[in-house]
Amino acid sequence: VQTCALPISFGRLDARHNLVVIVETSGGARGIGEVWSNFPPWGCGERKDIVEQLLAGILTGQTLDDPVRLYREMHRRARLLSLQWGAPGPAHQAIAGTDIAVWDAFAREAGKPLRQVLAGSGRRPPDRVQVYASGIGPDDTVERIEVAREAGHSRFKIRIPFSIEVNRRMLHQAREAARDAPLMADGNQALTPESVEALASDMERARLGWLEEPFPVDEVRAYHEFGARSLIPLAWGENARGLEEVQACIDSPAQVIQPDITKTLGLSEGLEIGRRVVAAGKRLCFHMYGGPLGVYASAELAAAIPGSDWLETDANPNPLYDRLVTVPPPIRNGELVLSDRPGLGVDLAPEFDQPQSP
Repeated sequence: VQTCALPISFGRLDARHNLVVIVETSGGARGIGEVWSNFPPWGCGERKDIVEQLLAGILTGQTLDDPVRLYREMHRRARLLSLQWGAPGPAHQAIAGTDIAVWDAFAREAGKPLRQVLAGSGRRPPDRVQVYASGIGPDDTVERIEVAREAGHSRFKIRIPFSIEVNRRMLHQAREAARDAPLMADGNQALTPESVEALASDMERARLGWLEEPFPVDEVRAYHEFGARSLIPLAWGENARGLEEVQACIDSPAQVIQPDITKTLGLSEGLEIGRRVVAAGKRLCFHMYGGPLGVYASAELAAAIPGSDWLETDANPNPLYDRLVTVPPPIRNGELVLSDRPGLGVDLAPEFDQPQSP
């Protein structure tokens, strides 16, 4: 748990939880993954229970021969429970993070970087992916962009779920601080068609690369209407669960699609949907606002998909990056540099590397 204080549109984020899944085989293969557990603050325990009380039993006794098969088996066995429970979201997230751990173990057993296993033997994926600094808020907009630039970033995204006056000020300050670098904005589902219209000229002057999730994501009509007429590219997809819902985003006027492999898809469906996004001529920009394992997994997946675009990384102070893993995600000239070690290419720090049997 990382303590913090970030105002968000659906409450206040006072801590950043990070739920790590460890998968081990009888043959000694071991993998680690990350379950999305940012919100709500009490949700981490719920997802932990799903992993320990449901998914562990499903995977025990299985053969690590095909991660996609195991992913589908977890979904098949969890389906009726999640429907009866009315909680498909937490179930998707627990399965997604476990799927990452399964893929990591599978790649480590093969002795290959995860991106190479995902890409197949026909091509050699790059060892770095382009990233952008995300989560920049209203209290330290300029400072946060400058700090992110010093850390190696060359693209920036601000959050604008606030009042029109605050959002207008942020757009101006962020463009000044970013200079000519790419700048994006995230509405965190808190805007309305009217407030977006009021900010239109400010967003155009800020030369936004995209406006992300301006409206509640279940207001699909608003997204289609905005995407069809706006000069600013629309981005969404992080809250779409499974292939069908992300496909609906691809079929919309949105130009930027942002699947999240820790939140809904895992690597198994993330690979398929990522290829669909690129084939449709849309920009594939994986969403990732959590811990370092999710960043590494998303980066390995992005590297495995030709045509993948920018990956999101946290611009705020994040001790999880420094303490949870042996090597914090290294950013150089706007790119995350990947390891040639097997699997994710990173291990948990010794103080956290203490798996417990459920």
